[in-house]
Amino acid sequence: MTDLRHYLELRFAGRAYLMPNFPDILVEPRENMQVARKGRAAAERTVHGASWRAYALGPDWMPIPESAWTRAVFFGIGTSRPAGLLVDDLRLLSASELRVEPFTPLGPAPVPGLHLFPGAAVSRGGLTLVLAADAVAAYLRALEGDHGLDP
Repeated sequence: MTDLRHYLELRFAGRAYLMPNFPDILVEPRENMQVARKGRAAAERTVHGASWRAYALGPDWMPIPESAWTRAVFFGIGTSRPAGLLVDDLRLLSASELRVEPFTPLGPAPVPGLHLFPGAAVSRGGLTLVLAADAVAAYLRALEGDHGLDP
């Protein structure tokens, strides 16, 4: 899944988001995960002795104990601290099916200097926010400790 002419549609917390299909992500099915609450994480995967934590998020993007997730999407797998987002469903979409436009969210970024949504896709079905993989990874890593985010 390294073709950058595609987007992943991620569904969680009753909403859909798009993300460019970058080569530094990894999708794991639920059966490859250890489902056990560790701090704010709802699941984890152990890779070469390191714990890759994954988070279930509610509609407000705050951690929830459990969801109907089927897969974990890990961001930053080329880094020392990959972080995962638990999704209910995902599918691959061709970029030719979408019209993505720049988008600047109102208010401060949840992670200093990084907004979660730098774009929006316009389609017949409405508007879908496009995620910035680096911002999502930084946000999920911040959930691991006290970095100014509400518990």
